[in-house]
Amino acid sequence: MPQQGVPPQGVPRRQEHPAAEQPSGPGPDGIDWEAEAAALEAGAGPAAGTGGGEHAEDEWDGHEGEYAEDEYHEDGADDGQGGFLGEEDDSREAKKKRKEKGKKSGRRNGGACLVVALVLLGAMGGAGYWGYGFYKDHFGPPPDFPGPGSGTVNVEIKQGAAGSQMGAALKAAGVVKSIDAFNAACDKNVKCTTIQPGAYSMPKEMSAEGAVQFLVEANGGEKLIIREGLTAAATYVKIDEKLGLPKGATANVAKEQVNNLGLPAYAKGNIEGFLWPTRYSITPGMKPEDLLKEMVKNATERYAALDAEATKIGLKSGYEVVIEASILQAEGNNKDDFAKMAKTIQNRLADKGKVNGKLGMDTTLQYALGTKDLNRAQINDGSNPYNTYINPGLPPGPISNPGDDALKATLNPADGKWLYFIAMSPTSTLFAETDTEHAENVKAYCTAAGQKFDPVAVHCTTR
Repeated sequence: MPQQGVPPQGVPRRQEHPAAEQPSGPGPDGIDWEAEAAALEAGAGPAAGTGGGEHAEDEWDGHEGEYAEDEYHEDGADDGQGGFLGEEDDSREAKKKRKEKGKKSGRRNGGACLVVALVLLGAMGGAGYWGYGFYKDHFGPPPDFPGPGSGTVNVEIKQGAAGSQMGAALKAAGVVKSIDAFNAACDKNVKCTTIQPGAYSMPKEMSAEGAVQFLVEANGGEKLIIREGLTAAATYVKIDEKLGLPKGATANVAKEQVNNLGLPAYAKGNIEGFLWPTRYSITPGMKPEDLLKEMVKNATERYAALDAEATKIGLKSGYEVVIEASILQAEGNNKDDFAKMAKTIQNRLADKGKVNGKLGMDTTLQYALGTKDLNRAQINDGSNPYNTYINPGLPPGPISNPGDDALKATLNPADGKWLYFIAMSPTSTLFAETDTEHAENVKAYCTAAGQKFDPVAVHCTTR
């Protein structure tokens, strides 16, 4: 019969709370099981006096192996734990194996936890980055360059361009980083609305604020202003002066490159009327052909829709609209009178009796002759197709470069029966329906100009 309080040999029994009156000390197998149980319970390693280092290495430390019971043995080998629902092997060798398995399992589970933690941290970091990007896109300032920029790039600001359109042109050229940044800077600068169209030489990668200020101060950059009503010859002179070219240089270029300037076929090589009047920016190294091409491009774009409007006012084509507008621009001084002057021209073209379709305009003949002083022989010479005293209808081409006001008035004439007009001053134009009334107006004009009056031709003369 086994001794009370001593487990049978080979079947050790652990007691978590040994009774105080039970005897202590090693059992028949030489192991003090009660001390061992107390040491395991306290997690302090082997009890004192239980034997030495080899047994200490085999003891369970109560922590590292806490996941050992969850270990899955893929190889199916007997590790000392017994079979399914079998009795657990509690030998020293079995405990050693279980301890080693527990350590490995703990390490693997600890590694898994580390991976999960890193994934969670990465997810949190990604969410934070996304949140920052969302805030920046929706609530933060728009992307912008920090400094004054460097280098040089040419940027064209088109006529009538709004802030966003200017911003788009600048962004495409690499001047500003975003359209929104330019718009914000434009809103802050009260002079942004004064920015003029033209070609600007600007640094790349500027701050939006700096770009707005640059455009405001440049005010169109180095510029050439072509006013309405100038002839092609007068425009060539201004280009020569602005580009510092010898006299006649631009006229020669226009003549030699007339087929390369972008003129439409209906112009038949005549550049008059296609040098659109506006402000042009001058960039370093610009050539006269660059300016001429830009002027022709602006004009042809403006004239593109005129054909559809021409028939409404009794004209055959959009080109005839340009010719009539060029006469109106050359004859008129006050744009407020343009609509009445346009109606007068159209009344004369349509008349089959008194004037018989003849315009009788000084300006058409003066243009062809290159002088404002006309004599009776010139006025009576019908061989000149620009002599509208003799030849009915419109001249074969424009006599100036008309602007928007003249074109709009030509397409939208006033209502009246006038057959005559004469510009008495920059602010006064006299209109007449009868020959007698008109003759009196012309005589008054000739006298004021210090010229003689020819009652037969109803015209001023120096001879």
